[in-house]
Amino acid sequence: MKRTQVYYNAKGHLGQYEDWWYLIQNDDGTVEVENEWDHVNVNGLAKNQGAKKYSLEEGMKEAPHNAVSKIKEILGQ
Repeated sequence: MKRTQVYYNAKGHLGQYEDWWYLIQNDDGTVEVENEWDHVNVNGLAKNQGAKKYSLEEGMKEAPHNAVSKIKEILGQ
């Protein structure tokens, strides 16, 4: 499996809302897109973190434009 970061974004006045997007190229030839996030609400220090994998088609719909461009570049589309 090859996992390539295609996008990173940090928002909030402390950069406390972080999102990473990855292109996953599995050994069996399938391709997926993964979103990983770590969001901290400064008021109350509530934390929301996790990850979600998408099929390539769904991932291209959900990912930010810059991530989609990088995925297309990597896959030669």
